[in-house]
Amino acid sequence: MMPGDLPRGVVLLSGDELLDGRTRDTNGAFLSAELAREGVRVVRLMVVPDDMGLLVGALEEAVALDPAVIVLSGGLGTTHDDLTASAVAEATGRVLEEDAEALEMVARRTREVAGRRQLDYDWVFARTRRQALLPRGARPIPPVGVAPGIALRHGRARIYALPGVPSELHAMWSWVRGELAAAGVLTGVVSRIVRIFGVGELQVGEIVDAAPRGLVDVAVNVGGGEVAVRLRHARTESAQAEADALVGALEAGVPVFSSDGRTVDELLADVLRAGRATVAVAESCTGGLLGGRLTALPGSSDYFLGGVVAYANEVKTAALGVDAALLARHGAVSPEVAAAMAEGARRVVGATFGLSTTGVAGPAGGSGDKPVGLVFVGCAGPGGTRTVRERFPGDRQSVREWAVARALHLLREELTTGTPASGR
Repeated sequence: MMPGDLPRGVVLLSGDELLDGRTRDTNGAFLSAELAREGVRVVRLMVVPDDMGLLVGALEEAVALDPAVIVLSGGLGTTHDDLTASAVAEATGRVLEEDAEALEMVARRTREVAGRRQLDYDWVFARTRRQALLPRGARPIPPVGVAPGIALRHGRARIYALPGVPSELHAMWSWVRGELAAAGVLTGVVSRIVRIFGVGELQVGEIVDAAPRGLVDVAVNVGGGEVAVRLRHARTESAQAEADALVGALEAGVPVFSSDGRTVDELLADVLRAGRATVAVAESCTGGLLGGRLTALPGSSDYFLGGVVAYANEVKTAALGVDAALLARHGAVSPEVAAAMAEGARRVVGATFGLSTTGVAGPAGGSGDKPVGLVFVGCAGPGGTRTVRERFPGDRQSVREWAVARALHLLREELTTGTPASGR
């Protein structure tokens, strides 16, 4: 099944905050990824401000693309800029009317909110009741907050409007997915992601381009030092054989670390948990980002014990036991200090492994010997201590994110292969 055979989808986001930089969009990426995983080809991702005319125009444009699915995010609520229900009604030629099922949902959720915040229910309900107004013929999607979502069939398209709050949208997406599956919109394609670390897109692209491919849709994405190759195909023996051959070629030609879609975070969680191993961190340039990444997955307390953000040299010495003479001789940004920090984290916290980061994140602070982007990462474990030297591109945030990714992969190498990757 090639791209032209897949059902098409459109994602439409609304909100001034998405366009003026106040809020970083995550809903568009989430919805696009979920639809793609289910075999829907997203042909348009649109972002519009809280403007009725522009929102209606974007919806009309989306409908004109003749998609199977349109998913909207944002604009469901009680404030003046919550325009989605009205825009959907206007774009589809319907009127808004109070829906009894939606009204019951709004009343129930309002009562819960009023009780929790110790507010008068009648006062709150008078302000939330408008969230039960739906375009005629629409059905409410059970809310996580107060506002129900909207489900509407318009011609060939199934239109779903969800809240802009990411946690609410994620929870309510399962309802939408279930309806799409029941309606037969989801194609049941096989979707597989192969993840690579240690080489760039050019090396991966050569293998992908050389592989015989007529039945498999392939997309290559790059980020954080990793290359992800996504394969999608129909559930047929011939398509599966073609996909298996491509995965085999990738595994033979580049350092694949995950051929089943697991991220490095998920792989580390599985391996650490299976081996009953634990990890601690000592962070300088990453300032807590590494610990945050290691604790992002549910159940991370099984293997993550804690760590130290040792930005100042005095903290490296006092909290991690890094020798002051070592710091004076080599400087904080050095393999020697990275090793001492990792060993200190392991010793102080009592973990199986200690991870460390120290570097020059920029934009200032670099020198000829230690330029901006230079990072040393250390890993101390039962088999000894390893450090790697990297020079990462980009701005301060990019360097810090690259450093975190490299630290995770260094730990993965120690846990799974014991051999280094080049880092990019």
